[in-house]
Amino acid sequence: MSIILDSLLSKSHQITKSKFVGPSTSSILLISVAITLGIMLLMYAGIMYTESTMKQNFTCKDKIVGYEQHAMYPSPEEFRLALSLCDSK
Repeated sequence: MSIILDSLLSKSHQITKSKFVGPSTSSILLISVAITLGIMLLMYAGIMYTESTMKQNFTCKDKIVGYEQHAMYPSPEEFRLALSLCDSK
């Protein structure tokens, strides 16, 4: 019985160190690819949004210039006001 207790007591003083397991190369590569694709997707969405707002702005200005050519605005101030409304959208 004392042999069992002695062996348990002698092992209790030992310190076990855990082995550090770092990330594997494949997981680092996968995370890098995911981040790159995410950034590219956000850039594409931003470009599409900017392009659509610019297209709407040009369409609005084209309509107002067409109305100006048909003499629908009696004064230049009204024409400038109408153009400024396109910029505020």
